[in-house]
Amino acid sequence: MYVVLFFVPFSNHIHANLWGKDFKRYEWYKFMKEKVVLRSTHPEEYPDLEIECRVIPNDKIGEYLDSIPDSRKFYAYKSQSVQARWGIPGEEIKTTLKTTIDGKEYIMNEENAIVKEREYEGEMFPDVVITNDRSTSNEEYVVKMAKFADTYTADENSSEKRYIPTYDSRLLTQVDENVMITTAWGSLALCLAGSYIVTYDASSNDYNTIEKGAFESTYTREEQKKYTK
Repeated sequence: MYVVLFFVPFSNHIHANLWGKDFKRYEWYKFMKEKVVLRSTHPEEYPDLEIECRVIPNDKIGEYLDSIPDSRKFYAYKSQSVQARWGIPGEEIKTTLKTTIDGKEYIMNEENAIVKEREYEGEMFPDVVITNDRSTSNEEYVVKMAKFADTYTADENSSEKRYIPTYDSRLLTQVDENVMITTAWGSLALCLAGSYIVTYDASSNDYNTIEKGAFESTYTREEQKKYTK
C-alpha cells in the first residue's frame, strides 16, 4: 500500500526523512507546520487549494489530544452499512478521500492497495473490497477477510448485498486546526479543522482521522456515553 499526499516543497529546513525514526528527536514539533495542497476535483472550474497544517508525529498524538478541551471529545460508532465484494488477487484498488471547503470539493489523499489471497480458518480467501457508498467520499478500500468477518455482518433486511458494522464505540476528538498525523501503520492522515481524530488504542499509539462530512454521514454519536478521563 502507498499513500499520495500533495505537499508543497519543503522549506524551513524540514525534510522528508523526519517522517521516519529521526522524527522523535524533534521536540519542537508543537511549533512545526507544513503546507499541503488539496487537489481540486474540478480543476477546470477552480484551482488546487494550499493549506497549512500542524505536523504531529505518532508518539506525540496522545499528548496533543490531552491538550484539547474535554468538551470536544465524545464516543461514536460506525452505523451505516456498506457494500462488499470479493477482490481479485492482483487487483489494485485506489482509495480516494475527499472533503468540501466553501462548496468546492478537494482530494485530501489517495491510497493504493493490491488485493491478495490470504489464509482464513484453514482456507485461502481473497481480500474483501468495501465500497463506503453512503460516505461523502464514496470510497473503496481493501480489508483482509479475517478483519471483515470480525467487523461486519450481513444486513438481512436489505434487498442488496449490504453489510452492517459490528458495534464498536470509539473516542473521537474534534480538532480546531488543520493537523497531519502518522498512523500506527505508517500512513499519513490529514485532519482538517472541524474533523476528528479517532482513538483506537492509545497504549499502542493507534489513531486515525475521520473527515467531518464522512462522520456525519456514516457515524452515530453516543448520547448516553460521556467522556471522562
